[in-house]
Amino acid sequence: MGTCTALYAAKNCDALREPVVLVERDSLASGASGRTSAIVHQGFADRTMAGMARDAVKVYAGMRSSTGRSLGYRRTGALILAGDDPNAIAELDANIEVQRSLAIDVIRMGAEEMRQLFPSIDISDEAIGAWQPEGGFIDPARTISVFASLARENGATIRERSGSHKLLLDAGRVVGIETETATYYSDNVVLATGAWTHTFLSDYGVDIPMRALKTRESFLSMPPVEGLEEDEMDLEASQLDMETRFLVDPLDSAPVAHPVLIDLERDFQARCDPLQGRTRVEQLGLANAEEIESPDGWTPEQSEEFGGWAREAIAGRLPIYTEQEDLGTHSAWLTVSPDGVPVVGPVDSIPGLYIMTGFSGRDFHLAPSIGEGLAQMILGQPVSAFDPKALSPSRFA
Repeated sequence: MGTCTALYAAKNCDALREPVVLVERDSLASGASGRTSAIVHQGFADRTMAGMARDAVKVYAGMRSSTGRSLGYRRTGALILAGDDPNAIAELDANIEVQRSLAIDVIRMGAEEMRQLFPSIDISDEAIGAWQPEGGFIDPARTISVFASLARENGATIRERSGSHKLLLDAGRVVGIETETATYYSDNVVLATGAWTHTFLSDYGVDIPMRALKTRESFLSMPPVEGLEEDEMDLEASQLDMETRFLVDPLDSAPVAHPVLIDLERDFQARCDPLQGRTRVEQLGLANAEEIESPDGWTPEQSEEFGGWAREAIAGRLPIYTEQEDLGTHSAWLTVSPDGVPVVGPVDSIPGLYIMTGFSGRDFHLAPSIGEGLAQMILGQPVSAFDPKALSPSRFA
């Protein structure tokens, strides 16, 4: 989110008179965003979220042709599977109508059509799904690095490993920030602090009711797939930022075993990670997610229990995974708001301060729109990239 906002702000600011500075506590992509599976699809029920996801896919799909850089966007397609429950099917159909009204390419599919996409899939003959041809995934670290490079090219400055920071206030208004390495003066400050946002703001008397939840992901070896032989690709060449117009990018060419699967019935989503030779499996629902106080001092951990759940979930749908090798698990975190909608916009009690948080793991679905819209907001332009009222922090006042 920070790199997207820096890019769009820098595009519209004079690099000398209106400098844009992105201050990173550690290094880019070192937090939860760099750990995510970065699945991208447009299968949202809410019109605002679906429209932002649609626009994000357009940005990702066009990045290579417009800038010469690759985000590792793989247009594998994404299947959202409702199963055979009538209520789930009715809800899926309603979502499809919302998406079609936004010119999103989505196809309602029956069991036979889904079996053509996933030959080994175990579904009933009455099962229904929604196929999004433009769905797929991006490489999270590559995407963050590319947006950072583009922000620099447009005049932004990026300072990494700045350590902890605090706001500088004058008569209640923000006038900059102070870090462990430098002080930056500015009339506008954007907090892209994720799970730290609630704790950080509480020091200034601002209560934004956010929660940080632990998420887990399991890795299984990817089923064999016909395609390029491993010795035909330089897998080590997948740099974070590379000119790809005249090069074969491993992220674009490595074959995958199957499209992205978002299984609403069995509560998981999965996508292939071809350069690592694995498939990433994570739980969809957050009802049982463990709440954490702060990511400070947090370390990734293995969970045999979750690994067992993930294998059972995906193998129950795609039996080919029954005997695939277990490659471990890891955990990360995400931030959620009370209503599940992101919190983006000005903090009314501290003029000049803006926040963006509460994306519930949908960071890459929304990042381009959030970055563009927040830049518009700060520069006093009409906000066209999202609905400011729907995401406003003031709804919790």
